Amino acid sequence: MKSLPRVPLLLAIALLPLPGHAAQTIWPARATAQSALIADYHSLTCSKQPPPPYTGSLHLQSKYDQRDASKSTLRAAPDADSERIAQQVKQFIAGVIQAGKRFQKAKKPQEANMALACQEQWLEHWAQAGALLDPDASNTGMAARKWALAAMAGAVLLTQAAADGKVRLTPVQHHWFSQLGEQVMREYDPRRQSTTVYFNNHDYWAAWAVAAAGMLVGRDDFIRWADGNLRRGVAQAVRSGDQAYLPLEVARSRLAANYSQYALVPLVLLSESARANGLAWSDDDQRTLDQLASFAARSVLAPDTLPELKGQRQAEVAPYKLAWLIPFLARRPGHALARQLYDSEDGEVDNYSQIGGLLKPAYPTLP
Repeated sequence: MKSLPRVPLLLAIALLPLPGHAAQTIWPARATAQSALIADYHSLTCSKQPPPPYTGSLHLQSKYDQRDASKSTLRAAPDADSERIAQQVKQFIAGVIQAGKRFQKAKKPQEANMALACQEQWLEHWAQAGALLDPDASNTGMAARKWALAAMAGAVLLTQAAADGKVRLTPVQHHWFSQLGEQVMREYDPRRQSTTVYFNNHDYWAAWAVAAAGMLVGRDDFIRWADGNLRRGVAQAVRSGDQAYLPLEVARSRLAANYSQYALVPLVLLSESARANGLAWSDDDQRTLDQLASFAARSVLAPDTLPELKGQRQAEVAPYKLAWLIPFLARRPGHALARQLYDSEDGEVDNYSQIGGLLKPAYPTLP
């Protein structure tokens, strides 16, 4: 493996420990029907083997044709190696998430404990191998790493919450998630100071991946680093009347509605992280988030009313990409446009793999 670059000054400052404070999860432990079923799941052997750990280079190619300035056109011929690596990683992540979902839906002790055994053993297998840690990565590879971290950390956090705190990382897993979080920070920290790259949804998702890892391993420095990206994201919002939009997401042409939702998912979760971890979150910050939610909702419900979309016909938005509505409405139940969007899908906006699976069980009071 190549030697790692020197950690930039701002990242080094962010990594300074704060004594007496550990990162707090946005999904606290709660007693559930499933948590009452937990026994010695460590003695079980998962019935399905994980795919081989991927430990190689992450020099992946983007699925979008880079000649298109809006990055909304798929490549005519996907790169075979990139597809193969992505499939191997996706298969692993899907298994981790599926185990968590099986646990949350379990009705019998055997089901609940086998699900926990599978999630733990799959994670342990990849953690022991140091999977996904090779710093030799393209921009698309760095993105794949952070998306994987967001999905895996989210899945485990949701499992731990539903297990009422009875599930813990092993030491090997704890170290692996810490390493992944540190690597994502190393890769994305330079973008904060760069004047040659767009600071956009990639940076919001990197922040959520690091924050989720921080909640998992108790790293307050991860939370504080991620919060910096949240602040910049909120500052990028352009207010227009009773709404606000993110210009770099709206620039995605026919994918503007999709990317407006996509960017909101980590921003909403990061706003919850700020609250849970005692970081500043002002009324003006919340007003901006409310206005971003209004624009995102209108981009699906009535795109023709938004001049920012320039009359461009919008690609259909998959319901799971509206998962931001779940934590948002739990916090802001009176937001009319968000509620209208939620109701337009009959509330079926859950199960986004990139945040770890099922969110609704973590918000039992969602009206």
